[in-house]
Amino acid sequence: MPKIPPRSSAKKPSGRRRITAALVFLIGLIAFVGWWRWPADFSNDPRVVEIRQLQEATRQQFAASGGPGNMAEAREYVASVNQIRQQVEQLPPQVQRAASSGSQNFFFASMRQRIDDYYQSPPAQRQKLLDQHIKQSDLMQKAFEEAREAAAGAAAGAAGQQGGNADSGRSRWASRSQDERNEWFKNRILDRTSPEQRARYVEYRRAASERREQLGLPDGWP
Repeated sequence: MPKIPPRSSAKKPSGRRRITAALVFLIGLIAFVGWWRWPADFSNDPRVVEIRQLQEATRQQFAASGGPGNMAEAREYVASVNQIRQQVEQLPPQVQRAASSGSQNFFFASMRQRIDDYYQSPPAQRQKLLDQHIKQSDLMQKAFEEAREAAAGAAAGAAGQQGGNADSGRSRWASRSQDERNEWFKNRILDRTSPEQRARYVEYRRAASERREQLGLPDGWP
């Protein structure tokens, strides 16, 4: 009876190579997906650094005088803020997030400086400082509203020529309800501050609202 030749093991290395190649491909795929999904750090991106420098220059320019003292200064401030916002919107989405984070810090630093100035002032001078803050807030609110209406008008003209939506010039912030704004403020600001900072803000907000009522002004905040 003829002998049956033993099975050749020549294919085994090939099988191992296929398994190895599959593992290498799987590891590479996992690494690629992790790289794609993991949020990259763009905090040192030159474009983000430039925007931060513009924000700091704007803050220092108006912090030196305590804020805008007239409509011309308020309009200049708003123009600077809108210029920075336009630069942020031109960035890729991932870089926008890093720049927007800096904008939140810029907003919070300005608010914190105002509250610190209030508490560092002698009690007898706080009402005068509140009056100054209220005047600045109203100037800023009016300047922002003017800018928004100008943008809406420009968008309406462009929409009329192209048959588009005239409301495209309305900012996302302006289109939000008061409840949505309060929720944004809570999530982005209040939840990231200490209890002491929140207590100082609440007391400052109460004092300012009470003073606005004494002056016969609506309790409106930009």
